[in-house]
Amino acid sequence: MGDFHARAIVFDLDGVLVDTMSFIRAAWAGWASDRGLDPDEVLAAIHMTGSELIRRFAPDADPAAEIRLISARQSPLEGSLVPFPGASELLARLPDRAWAIVTSARREPALRHLATARLPSPRTLISAEDTPRGKPDPSGYRLAATRLGVPPETCLAIEDSPAGIRAAVGAGMFVVGVTNTHGAPDLAAAHAVIASLAALASWVRRSARAIRAARIPD
Repeated sequence: MGDFHARAIVFDLDGVLVDTMSFIRAAWAGWASDRGLDPDEVLAAIHMTGSELIRRFAPDADPAAEIRLISARQSPLEGSLVPFPGASELLARLPDRAWAIVTSARREPALRHLATARLPSPRTLISAEDTPRGKPDPSGYRLAATRLGVPPETCLAIEDSPAGIRAAVGAGMFVVGVTNTHGAPDLAAAHAVIASLAALASWVRRSARAIRAARIPD
């Protein structure tokens, strides 16, 4: 595909950098079953923030209390959390001020998951506390670009879900889909699709101040 000259790379977290989706989905499916809801309907909206999900499917519930219950379901499995192949190598190539994370997760578990997977925490982390709406709303990606101090169109975004891709495209970023959790046909709205971050890590070249170019594999 050739060179894409980027000033920053913006990552989704769950499903892109860390392999968390199996136990996140299991926790929400269990919550849905306990409330007599259709787990498939809840999981289809898993890209939303936790508060949005609870307001949508259990509007009479206390979001803070429900989120605590769901977190308790997840915590026994978090010790086995690992980064996806290529994540550590890719982040090691990037200047501290030239990458960010945009996640629908809350800040505390996001930082905990990074630490458990032995990945660095970014200077710019956009979490559920920072935006009123989760993906596919583009506000999280726009806020990341603002805090990085670069125009959105100079950012490369990496996503694993159709909703995340819609959010990053809506923000005006060049978007790469990675097939960690969805097949390539589901990610067709991305500008490019790769099988692994390892396919991208070897193509990213950096300087002390910014990313000079990221070559997207064909």
